[in-house]
Amino acid sequence: MLKVFAYDMRYGTLFLELNEKFQIVDKPEDADIIAAALNIGKDEDWVIIKNMIKPHHVFVLFQIFHIDHFMDMNYTQDNIKKLRSVLPTKKIIIVHTDINQIDRHNAIYYDHMFDRQKLYCTDYDKGISLPGRVWTYGCSKELYSINPIEKKLFKKFLAPMRIYHWNSTVSPRMMYRKKIKQFLSKQKDSYITDNNTSAAFLPNAVDETVLINITGERGGIWYPISDIYYNTSLINVYTETLVLTSDGVRLITEKTYDPLIKGNFILPFGYSGLIQDILGYGFKLPTWIDYSYDKIVDDDDRFTAYMESLYKLSECTTKKLFHQAMNDWDILEHNRLVFYSRPYSYPLLADKIKLCIDHNDSNDWKY
Repeated sequence: MLKVFAYDMRYGTLFLELNEKFQIVDKPEDADIIAAALNIGKDEDWVIIKNMIKPHHVFVLFQIFHIDHFMDMNYTQDNIKKLRSVLPTKKIIIVHTDINQIDRHNAIYYDHMFDRQKLYCTDYDKGISLPGRVWTYGCSKELYSINPIEKKLFKKFLAPMRIYHWNSTVSPRMMYRKKIKQFLSKQKDSYITDNNTSAAFLPNAVDETVLINITGERGGIWYPISDIYYNTSLINVYTETLVLTSDGVRLITEKTYDPLIKGNFILPFGYSGLIQDILGYGFKLPTWIDYSYDKIVDDDDRFTAYMESLYKLSECTTKKLFHQAMNDWDILEHNRLVFYSRPYSYPLLADKIKLCIDHNDSNDWKY
């Protein structure tokens, strides 16, 4: 059994605590592995980490938050080089969430986003404290509850897309998001999030902490939208976190998982191949939504085709779309069941880390 000291339990070490093949210890000197989920460069944390780690320790960095287009294998390997130059140990492993990166000697893929969705929405009482975790502050079981799927004829689209003013001119997804929202704002059949705040879309349960996080400018808090919006809409229209194809970084996030488990159809804009990645999980998609844009490699051309698909749906009457949705009710039910039937990936994480350690030990952790 691998003994792990997890630095700051609020972060990516959540699934180490659930993993029976890891033993969480209270003191770093008792550990084989020091695990953390930090942004490289946060001085106050790295000072603590440097003083904590000894040459015999394996340091596991969970690079599982804030994924961006530049975070490809070169970025991961550069982080390993940087860590090897500043830490007392050369035994360094990075755990990442990029579907496109295969496991390497020092880098391991982990499906954190699916595991997180499954845990909070289907397994909240698994025996671990969740409210104080990063991006879920003040949460409750009711906030992530999954209730029977219902539909009432009211809106076609649900568009939970905030635009953060501080990066709206540099973030690719924000630029595409603006164009989608401009189009939907001219329609009368859409729920659209306010810019820079999701105050219009409250979750199932709200207390003071949750309300402050939602109505403020702080981004990144994961509070699924209340069932009332899903029960009175049909299709989630949104941009995924990753919308560029050329960088080759791929990931599905809660932006896609939320509507699939809540009971809506989806029209996501993301990197070329996103739809195929979604289908690869076992989800089903309707034939009356045109997803052919997914095969177009050029980002702007793909977005043009995406908007054509959105336009076709906007031209349909709400009554017609509602009828089509009712005919494909089994798809909504099937997609929800995927979260219950598809197993967690975290039990494999210990085996992956152990294999990585064994391989590198035999090669003296040569980079």
